[in-house]
Amino acid sequence: MPRSPVAMIIALSATLFAAFALNTGSSLQSSLLALRASAEGFAPIYTGIIMASYYVGFVAGIIWGASLVNRVGHIRTFAALASTGSAITLLHAVFVDPITWSLFRAMTGLCLSGLYLVVESWLNAQSDNTSRGSTIAIYMTVSLGGLAIGQLMLNVSPISGFELFTVASVLLSLSLVPLALTRQPPPAAVSGERMTFRRLYKISPLGFVAASGAGVLSGAIYGVGPVFAADLGLATNDVAYFMFFVILGGMIMQFPIGKLSDMVPRQYVMIVVLLGLGVCGLIPLAIPEIVRENLTLWGGITGVFIMPIYGLAVAYVNDYLNPEDIVPASGGLLIIYGGSAASGPLLGGTAIGYFGPWAMPVFFSIVGISVASFAIYRAGFGRRISIEEQGQFVAVPRTTPMAFELSPITDETDEDGNPIVAASTTDENTAADNPDAFLTPDGTAHPDDFGQVPVDGTDGPDKTTEIPKKN
Repeated sequence: MPRSPVAMIIALSATLFAAFALNTGSSLQSSLLALRASAEGFAPIYTGIIMASYYVGFVAGIIWGASLVNRVGHIRTFAALASTGSAITLLHAVFVDPITWSLFRAMTGLCLSGLYLVVESWLNAQSDNTSRGSTIAIYMTVSLGGLAIGQLMLNVSPISGFELFTVASVLLSLSLVPLALTRQPPPAAVSGERMTFRRLYKISPLGFVAASGAGVLSGAIYGVGPVFAADLGLATNDVAYFMFFVILGGMIMQFPIGKLSDMVPRQYVMIVVLLGLGVCGLIPLAIPEIVRENLTLWGGITGVFIMPIYGLAVAYVNDYLNPEDIVPASGGLLIIYGGSAASGPLLGGTAIGYFGPWAMPVFFSIVGISVASFAIYRAGFGRRISIEEQGQFVAVPRTTPMAFELSPITDETDEDGNPIVAASTTDENTAADNPDAFLTPDGTAHPDDFGQVPVDGTDGPDKTTEIPKKN
């Protein structure tokens, strides 16, 4: 019997608290560093390098995080990375230098990537086929809520002191407590399998390009968005509200836009969102004073168009994949996203440095219109996916591939949409007595169950199950 949302939240409370503390602390630290770098007189390009370094470390965590967890275990990995991340946060207040901060920021990205992997592995182990959808929705809400509240915590103390660094450090340390004391058994080994970039592009050129564009946009808004608002003359508390509304706008509209893309061709929804961003980015050029006076409102509208792009890109790619390929594909897409996000602060910071703060909205517009143009160009190519063939949109955090394994879109279903539950392998006669128990609706076998075995026991080439190869 499926658990109620309240019962699920109680059961997952330790893991969700860890996720909330991580997101709140990392969100506070990100905007604090951007504002503090500007206040220390760092050139915009140096601020961009500092903020871009985070994504370099984050991608490294995606690549090597799984091997670390599998080697030393989930709890030890979490304890080591949370302690390291907490210490690094405090060191920012001691060594105020662009090069040192860039190194610290890369190490922070590496630590947080591993921490998210452990949290999402734990959530995945605590969920089953009947609760995956609810679990990922609750986790997404908690994650975005932490990111938004982290922005508001900029108002706790002046950015010129060390107090906010201490708050961010404490939040990272507190995330360790519930998982260190949990009595839940640790999850199973984590898969580090990833799909190659070449195969991803071949499967969906538009999904590949859209994920790259989403990374550039997210890296710019999170990395130098606070600098943009501060350069327009906003006080720190107003900068905090600006970033809060950017995240809130995306948080509110991400699900409705995603569900809309389930009802109409997803490619068209993506084009409309990207063109909307293009128009939104050009509005400040036409009415700069009105936008300046209503910057939080403009920020919320901008968040509506920026935040869903990655989710739409992932869903579009998933429409062309088998369920078993979704997690490896997500690993490749996250590396594409993270690598592109590293360029966002660099490009955004350079644009602000050379042309002033209003160059950043124009930068958003250029990226949005460019990706939309590619989407329109690609509309005449490739196999068209019908509405019936489209998969379900599920908003997942842009953290680790494990978030996609937690998602119900990776579950194989029968013709009625019900999850397929493989027969128990504890009975050694199960495969012989009932080989159909291991079959998917198209008649192919699960390779993890009994390998390349003829379905009817014969050796004929037409009867042999083909095991798909993964890159």
